[in-house]
Amino acid sequence: MTGFLTSLLAFVVAIGVLVTVHEYGHFLAARLMGVRVLRFSVGFGRPLWSRRFGRDRTEFMVATIPLGGYVKMLDGRESEVPPGEEHRAFDRKGLGARTFVVLAGPGANFLLAIAVFALMFMIGVGGVRPVVGEITPDSPAAQAGLERGEEIVRIAGREVTDWEQANLRLLDHAVRGDTVPLVVRDADGREVERRLDLGARSELLGEGQFLDRLGIAPYRPQLEPRIGEVESGSPADRAGLQPGDRVVAMNGDTVEDWSDWVERIQARAGTELEVTLERDGARQQVTLTPDAVETDEGTIGRIGAGVDTDQPGMRELGVIVRQGPLEAAGSGVVRTWEVTTLTLGILWRMITGEASVKNISGPVTIAEFAGTSAVIGISAFLGFLGIVSVSLGIINLLPIPMLDGGHLLYYAAEAVKGSPVSERTQIVGQQIGLLMVAALMILAFYNDLTRLFG
Repeated sequence: MTGFLTSLLAFVVAIGVLVTVHEYGHFLAARLMGVRVLRFSVGFGRPLWSRRFGRDRTEFMVATIPLGGYVKMLDGRESEVPPGEEHRAFDRKGLGARTFVVLAGPGANFLLAIAVFALMFMIGVGGVRPVVGEITPDSPAAQAGLERGEEIVRIAGREVTDWEQANLRLLDHAVRGDTVPLVVRDADGREVERRLDLGARSELLGEGQFLDRLGIAPYRPQLEPRIGEVESGSPADRAGLQPGDRVVAMNGDTVEDWSDWVERIQARAGTELEVTLERDGARQQVTLTPDAVETDEGTIGRIGAGVDTDQPGMRELGVIVRQGPLEAAGSGVVRTWEVTTLTLGILWRMITGEASVKNISGPVTIAEFAGTSAVIGISAFLGFLGIVSVSLGIINLLPIPMLDGGHLLYYAAEAVKGSPVSERTQIVGQQIGLLMVAALMILAFYNDLTRLFG
């Protein structure tokens, strides 16, 4: 229940921030272009809170359904324009002004992404050095000659510092179907070049984890089964586990290392376990029942406790990237560009059938990731917020009626033909757009439910 509430709260906060920033982009641009704004709403449906401010008595509202929002402007196509206010109606403005107002919403999302990524780098991003673990036989990684213990130093000439960065750049090259040069550092400290063939897009961009499909498992050192952080309200917390506890045995069988402990927990979802701990030199027994959690691989057990990272192996693999304000701002721009190009590439590959449509996620999966990132820490949550902000900006620019991109499509047609698109065409377009958006939402919900229930 605690995990569900965390995910729900993180989801509401994330969507609230993203929608508010998006709509504020439209609102600010409209004001700059001299358009009168009648209502600024975060959410749809019945109002939970409503107040009027400013010379125009603009209504600011928070509504019950937090899955979007809108800015209602004075528009002669929707209601009668009061005498003397014609110059402030949106539909009376020139093509350039209307285009600017529509573009400002997605533009605000890209600016938000740059800001939150920059803040993430200023706070500090924790990661794991990209050291290669087990290699799957006959996989692209095996064919490239990658070996256990090698550290990826550069991808296509660009340095990488952790697995997240390496994964992002390899996925970007996979979308393009490249054969990418990797520079790795072997156990003796020598730098060697490998060439990784990422041409099999339909296989590499399918379901599941990207690194798994490449045939790479990140290196995991043999760690003591010592407890680190314990989530509040989790099975581990209820059983009385504390940071620093060393797991000695489960149901009388000795626990060899952390991987052994994790495997046993995952295999015993919902089962009551007798666990022997060592705390301050003394041994004690606790009863522990892992929660049942649904994943792509099926039901697994989870107790809500992490490994103690302050031990040999983990300290050597861990890396923290922290930057000053100017450097972080540049990194924020670069990360936003990388996420944007990668998202567009995957979207295009889904259209051409070279990537699985199961990559599309709905609100359930987004809420799950929001909760997980919020538990990990503020940097992880900011990274999640930046990625979703880019996605929201891109989705709104798709040439689908009802979305900002649909309006831009009408404006492009108006620029070509010299007059606005007919009202009849716009009505038909809205109906088509509604069906397209509904189909996209149904697919996203279907993917969410498939992930939840296997």
